[in-house]
Amino acid sequence: MSARMQKREPLLTEQHFDKAIAHRQQFMAETLEDAQLPPDEVRHDMVYFDLFTDGNELVELKYSRGYDIEEIKHDLLATIEALEKYKQFPEAENFFFNGEQDEYMQAVELVSLALLLHVDLDVFRRLVDAIGINGQDYVLDWLAARRLPERRPATTQLLFPKTYARLRDAIQAPIDLQSTLLRSFLAGWYESVDTVWYNIHAHGKNAAGFSGYWCWEAAATAYALGADDTELQAMRYYPKDLADYAFGRVKRLA
Repeated sequence: MSARMQKREPLLTEQHFDKAIAHRQQFMAETLEDAQLPPDEVRHDMVYFDLFTDGNELVELKYSRGYDIEEIKHDLLATIEALEKYKQFPEAENFFFNGEQDEYMQAVELVSLALLLHVDLDVFRRLVDAIGINGQDYVLDWLAARRLPERRPATTQLLFPKTYARLRDAIQAPIDLQSTLLRSFLAGWYESVDTVWYNIHAHGKNAAGFSGYWCWEAAATAYALGADDTELQAMRYYPKDLADYAFGRVKRLA
């Protein structure tokens, strides 16, 4: 962790994020120890589910705190691996499509991050398979098809149209309107969501669950469309540093 690291999330303090990251890493270390126990002592499906959910939160926390993008990419790859291992168990659930916006948005986040961070094609394909993207929702189909063109959207349906209708409009718009419509989507994104984390930063001691508010999909869509994101960069909730990484505006390590 660099001493010059600059916090990206304006809400809450560096201390909040440092404490949350340390706790998450401790929980994950303990969970990895559980993975070595025999099946009669621990449910291994839940071990990997916990590693996945904790890893996903760690990615968010580190981005909010200001960690280097390459370190965040490393954590994302470990998170994807944990999800894959969880999905190999017969008890595994397809929770991304359980009707709750939280879990659906987790799927959108994972695919968006994988696009922005340029994960290897094989890893991207395995992530899409682990999520179970298969024609349930236009936005997820479209994001997946950016790297997997054989998976062209099989539907125009949106599972959460209140949040994502404007993003679909931007994707389908003529090139000269895409940036404007992306700004419209991002401007209304936060107020449109119905999630357990909405406004969690203001919930007193329960703000311990706050990992940052980021519209990963706005950046992923801008990148995938090749849209001018100049105005988006100044907007709240836009993960500018990830967009810069995706567009090649900062040096990526080999």
